[in-house]
Amino acid sequence: MTKRGELYTHTYQLLLKGFDEAIKAMGYRQTGSTYQNNVKEFLAYLENLGKLKLNKLKPLDMVEYYEYLSTRPNMRKEGLLSSSTIGGNMFAVDLFFDYLLDNNLIDKKILLPKHNRSEGKQRQIISIDEVKLLYTVCENKRDKAMLAIAYGCGARRSEIQNLNVVDVQLTRGILIVRKGKFGKRREIPLSNKLVNDLKDYLVNERHVYFKQTQHQRTEAFFVNNKGQRMKGDHINARLKELIEKTQNTELINKDITLHCLRHSIAVHLLDNKATIEFVREFMGHSEIDTVHVYARRRKMKQLLTHSR
Repeated sequence: MTKRGELYTHTYQLLLKGFDEAIKAMGYRQTGSTYQNNVKEFLAYLENLGKLKLNKLKPLDMVEYYEYLSTRPNMRKEGLLSSSTIGGNMFAVDLFFDYLLDNNLIDKKILLPKHNRSEGKQRQIISIDEVKLLYTVCENKRDKAMLAIAYGCGARRSEIQNLNVVDVQLTRGILIVRKGKFGKRREIPLSNKLVNDLKDYLVNERHVYFKQTQHQRTEAFFVNNKGQRMKGDHINARLKELIEKTQNTELINKDITLHCLRHSIAVHLLDNKATIEFVREFMGHSEIDTVHVYARRRKMKQLLTHSR
C-alpha cells in the first residue's frame, strides 16, 4: 500500500513533475513546495484507492477526499488538520485540475466542495420513523400534502408558498418549481404515495376552504381556512403544531423547521444510494457544495455506526 505522500505510479509521478514545473513558472508564492506536497498527498490518496484514471473521478470522490482531510490526524502535532491547512490543500488540488485541463490531460474540471472555515451550527434532521410519526398526527389532507411537498419533494419554504395548482402535475407524476433559488426551474419526480396524498387534498379537500370566503378563488395550491394563499410562516407554524402533537420529546427538542425536512430528504436519499448528482438536481442546487453537507452527514453516520 502507498504510504501517505509517496507515489509509485509512473503516470502520477510525471503529472506531479509537470505540475511542479507549471507552479514555478507561474510564480506562485509558497513555503517549502506546499502546493506540490498537497497534490502529492492527493495522488497518493487516489493510489491507495486504486483510482488511477483522473478522467474517471466524480464530484463525490472529491467530497470523500475532503472528508479524508477533515478526519486524518495532524502529523506534526496532536489533533486534526486545521481549517486553514485543509483549505490550502483543496486550493492546491484545484490548481492541479486547472493544470490538467490547460494541458488537455482531462476533459473537464472536477467540481470541488468549497471549504467553509466556519460551517456553523449543523442543521437538524428527522429520521424516517419520525417522518412516519408526523403523518400519524395529521388532522386533515392538507397536513399530509404539506409533508409530501416539504419532505417528499424537498421544497424550500418559499417554493411551497408560491406553488400553484397547475404546478402539481399528477398525471405526469412531477411537481414543477417554476422559480426556485436564483430563479432556477426544476421538475421533481413524485412517488405513487406522494401522488395519492396530493391528489386526495386537491380533489377532496382544497375546495372546502373556499366556502367561507367571498374572494375569488386563488390559484395557490395551499390555501388557508379563509381560502387565501398560505404564507410560508403559516406553513412552518403548522409543522411546529404537528411536532408538538406527537408528544415525542426527542423530536420536539430538535427544533425542526420546513428547511430541516428538506435537509432530511437529501440525507435519506443518499442513505438509500442515490447519487450526489441526482440529489443535486432533486434539491435544485447549481453546484455540489451544499450537497457536500448532506454527504458529510452520511459519512459521519457511517463512521459512528462502524465504531460501535
